[in-house]
Amino acid sequence: MTTRFFLPLAAAAVLSSCANKALKEEVATLKDNLAQIHADADGDGVPDALDKEANTPRGALVDGSGRALDLDGDGVRHEVDLDPFSQRGVTVDPTGMEMDSDGDGVANSKDLEANTPSGALVNFQGKKIEANGVSLKVAEAFIPEVIFLTNSVTITPDQEARLVTVARMMKSNPTLRLRVVGHADKTGSERVNLRIGERRAKSVIKVLTTTYGIAESRFELATMGENDPISIKNQHNRRVEFQFIR
Repeated sequence: MTTRFFLPLAAAAVLSSCANKALKEEVATLKDNLAQIHADADGDGVPDALDKEANTPRGALVDGSGRALDLDGDGVRHEVDLDPFSQRGVTVDPTGMEMDSDGDGVANSKDLEANTPSGALVNFQGKKIEANGVSLKVAEAFIPEVIFLTNSVTITPDQEARLVTVARMMKSNPTLRLRVVGHADKTGSERVNLRIGERRAKSVIKVLTTTYGIAESRFELATMGENDPISIKNQHNRRVEFQFIR
């Protein structure tokens, strides 16, 4: 004969309550552990437990270990680097652009004349172009051009940096006046491209007058639209160039 034992209802209730409490505590502990595992103090998408750079600035692009991306290794984060593919070992400014100590528009690593006088015209190697025996037409070819994206009249930051050279040249030569000529590729109609060329030239003049304080009267606006291509590649034809006003 089997003997059965029954707990009083009160005792059963106590045991049930203890079991529920233990279960709740265990669940709470698991939640805390999960919260710690998923914690991401700097919000870069990499949990703190795996993050090797715990204070990454907000919005920075990071690799799998939480380190800010810097593809060219110049010390400037990729998403704010205006030249994300700088040559290894060169010195860059806070924007990631290679330094141009003499301000002639040629980066230091490519500049064969490191102390060009301010405002002087230089060739692609940073060497000063002497006036003797050099026509104005040839000299014009060494003023930096501004290149635009397809159907765009907006100057990108890397292209705007080229205008520093133009501004310094004009400030060093107060009587110098420039014709600012806008160009387009053959995308679209001739009428549309003439308008795009005009708007590109206006964008360049606006930067030179508002950012660098050069009088608007020193510029003359012109547009060639698609009628003066310089290359078989469209990207070279979407440009603004400068001509000396005789």
